[in-house]
Amino acid sequence: MLPSLPGLAPTGGTLIDERSRPDFRDVFGALARSSVDVASAVTRVRLSTLDFGPSDFERVESLRVVVVELNALTLDSEARLIQADRSRAPRVAFFRQMLEEGRLEVRSAPLGGWSPNFTVFSTSGGPHAVVVGRHWFERPYPLRGPALASVHFDDAARLAAKRFEELWGRAHDVGPALWSLLSQAERHGRRLHATAG
Repeated sequence: MLPSLPGLAPTGGTLIDERSRPDFRDVFGALARSSVDVASAVTRVRLSTLDFGPSDFERVESLRVVVVELNALTLDSEARLIQADRSRAPRVAFFRQMLEEGRLEVRSAPLGGWSPNFTVFSTSGGPHAVVVGRHWFERPYPLRGPALASVHFDDAARLAAKRFEELWGRAHDVGPALWSLLSQAERHGRRLHATAG
């Protein structure tokens, strides 16, 4: 079942920029909430911009992310900064828990070389939508635009899913390393909040 969002055409494609309403975050979240499988190929991940929570992935049984590289120092720094903010700290625990449950898998493909970023959304009936282009979740968009992405359905989603599987098969698992970083950041956050009272 496709999400009902104003301006989102169920056929053809819909172009989104940083001024669009619904914006990228709204479209991504609506597609995720209507999916059981989300497969994302992005060059890099910034934890500080991922404002997702359990309601966004409630139905999602599998969230697979392939990145070009995972920079441990950057991720550790971001996770610790997030933990310092009580309102954002639950994000770290949410993603760590998804890793533990096996619902989140992360792989790295240093020689992947895909362009642009894309995410495939699937229901029990198979791939139904793909978002292609710049993936951003920050509000307001922090850089000078335009930041372009487009949403496509059906045949385009199936093609993107096939290409994702090729990338996934050549990538290596970095989930345990990510779990370790998130767990350490959570412990750091608990110590930080305990001393702050």
